[in-house]
Formats: sequence, C-alpha cells, structure tokens
Amino acid sequence: MSEVILKLLNVESAYGPIKAIRGVSLQVREGEIATVLGSNGAGKTTILKTISGIIDPRKGSIEFHGENITARDPALIVQRGLCHVPEGREVFPLLSVRDNLMMGAYTRKDRDGVERDLEAVFGYFPILRERASQDAGLLSGGQQQMLAISRAIMAAPRLILLDEPSLGLSPKLTKE
Repeated sequence: MSEVILKLLNVESAYGPIKAIRGVSLQVREGEIATVLGSNGAGKTTILKTISGIIDPRKGSIEFHGENITARDPALIVQRGLCHVPEGREVFPLLSVRDNLMMGAYTRKDRDGVERDLEAVFGYFPILRERASQDAGLLSGGQQQMLAISRAIMAAPRLILLDEPSLGLSPKLTKE
C-alpha cells in the first residue's frame, strides 16, 4: 500500500461567521487521483483553498507528506510541492504564455528539468507552443485553462489541486 501524501482530519473553515466546511477528513495516497464531488456551494473550493493555505481552518489539521501544513503560508506550501490551480484560471494576462509557464517554475533550480517540462507541456497542449510569445490575456478561456494547468505542472509538484479543471474547455478537449 502506498504512502499517504495528503491527510485532512476534522477540518472546519468559514467565511466570517458562515461555516463553509465542517468535519472534513480525507486521505490521498501517492499515485491516487482523488475527486471531491458536491453541488454548488457544498464547499469543494473552500476545501482546496484551505489545503493550499489561502483560508486558515478554524479547526482540524492538514498534513502533506507527514508535515503539518495547517494554516501555513501558501508560498511555503508551494515550496513543499503542493500546487493549486484555482477556478477561474488566474493567468497573468499581460505576460506572454511562455512567461506565465516560467512563473510556475520560479522555485526550481534545475534549468534542464524546467526545459524538459516546458517541452512536455507543449506536447500536452500544442496551442501553447504556437502562442508562446502572445500575451496570455489574449487566449480563449479554454486556452487560459490549459495554461493555468500547465503552469502548475511547471512547478514539478508532488501534488496538484485542480478546482473545476474542465471549466472553459471544449467537450472534445475535456475527453482527450
């Protein structure tokens, strides 16, 4: 059985006085693909924001590879290898596609690995290679989503949290 890489235990988060999630416990093992399902407003985004340090939990604990990351600074969490691709893409619109991708790799020291991952990303999403010198804000919504996911890949993370990953993608591309 593989190692538990992400563990939430009785996590509770809120927006002001409004509790958004209560008693959330889950485990993700190395190599697993885990999905959080629920209706709009059920707290899926809040769970991801709490894991990535954007929202501090009121209760509970979060461990990533055995380290307690509860209420830690989001930058530290990224340095530990956990990346969050938020709903709504959040690309840097005035930077080129290539510069957006390189922003994902800003914590990396292995330039050869960065170039290798850049080529891999261009292989996954060839349109990003075609548009590499174009401002990211000029991409379609689906292309911006590809860019946001690719930027996370460029960080060489140990785990990626994807919030609404198919948002803005064509049904054909979502299937692929």
